[in-house]
Amino acid sequence: MKLSVWLILIRVCDVGCDFMKTEKSLLSKKELLDIFVNHRVDSPFPGDWESIYKGTGYEFWSLRELEHTDPFRNIDWKAKAKTGKYYVREYLAESYFNLMILYDISKSVSFGRKELLQANIAVSLAYTAVASNNGCGLIAFADEVTAYIPPRMGWDHFMQILNVIAQAEPVACERTSINRALSKLVTELPESLTFILSDFMYPFESDYSFQRTLHGANKHEVNALQILEEFEVALPPDSTGLITLYDYESGEQILLDLSKWKAYNEEMKLKVEDTKYRLNKAGIDSLVITPADNVPLKINAFMNRPLQQLRISAR
Repeated sequence: MKLSVWLILIRVCDVGCDFMKTEKSLLSKKELLDIFVNHRVDSPFPGDWESIYKGTGYEFWSLRELEHTDPFRNIDWKAKAKTGKYYVREYLAESYFNLMILYDISKSVSFGRKELLQANIAVSLAYTAVASNNGCGLIAFADEVTAYIPPRMGWDHFMQILNVIAQAEPVACERTSINRALSKLVTELPESLTFILSDFMYPFESDYSFQRTLHGANKHEVNALQILEEFEVALPPDSTGLITLYDYESGEQILLDLSKWKAYNEEMKLKVEDTKYRLNKAGIDSLVITPADNVPLKINAFMNRPLQQLRISAR
């Protein structure tokens, strides 16, 4: 059975896991607002990232053989032509001053704790940017761009972003269109450090390439945080029972036999890998996050991954 966006739980019978439990580490949207409305803005905010700004320019670092974890965008094709081997030409990444958040508000994000986790991450990223005197902006999207806040500095601007996130309501649409949000990004801004927050439960095809080159016109460093429920990544071994899955975008339903958890897990693994591949092909590094993760630790590790993975290529 082919699974695509069948990921919305309606009924559970004798499921061998409790994937819908409330996580105390997640703040409600009301709590997010209360923290900044009723407390000093310079008070600590749990979950802000150590640093999301890297490097000071395009200083050449090294040339090394390609590793299986390297994005396609890092390949030095001239070295490949000369040697027959794949090499990565490494440069120190530039510093960014405008952080952009592309925020998915399509209906599928409202499944489980995804919407809440996404809001916590978005607010924490915005807080980190503003606290370090950098600009931050937001593009909310579903099938259309529903809100655009250009990047600015300052706590009043941060509150504007926070209010949009807190008041965002899931949008029912036949097809989520991330290209509308990417178009808004590249049209409005010449450069940015961008995070896409989405479950990517739609066929991802980008009309834009964010492959980085030393002298290229593209100045957007785009990362994707794929926000998923644990159930959407894998069922626990020896699951039993039946669940009804509902596709918010098409309205269709299917019945899933949980005893076939091995086939389900393999299908979801392939889907996540395919999304990562498509993002990588567009020059976008990606990370899967679920409510079970230590989110700040995982994102910090992603942004502070080994030095060679923070380089950009020159072709």
